[in-house]
Amino acid sequence: MALRATKANVTHPELQATFQLEILGVKKNPQGAVTTQLGVITKGTVLEVNVSDLGLVTPSGKVVWGKYAQVTNNPELDGCINAVLLV
Repeated sequence: MALRATKANVTHPELQATFQLEILGVKKNPQGAVTTQLGVITKGTVLEVNVSDLGLVTPSGKVVWGKYAQVTNNPELDGCINAVLLV
């Protein structure tokens, strides 16, 4: 049975706050290229998450839509996805 997760608990390192953000896709999986293409989420996987709800703005005034976050736990064992936002 596959884990079907649409959201991840993402911690912003500068704000020291955790937000539940929508997962947009898998960018890189350390287990290999095949697991990246299949979208498998394991510990160390880099995810693209939707940060538009946080209100992050670029210096030019545009709203940031997607950023990367790295998974810090083992989702297969925990049943949830915890990640740290890569700033």
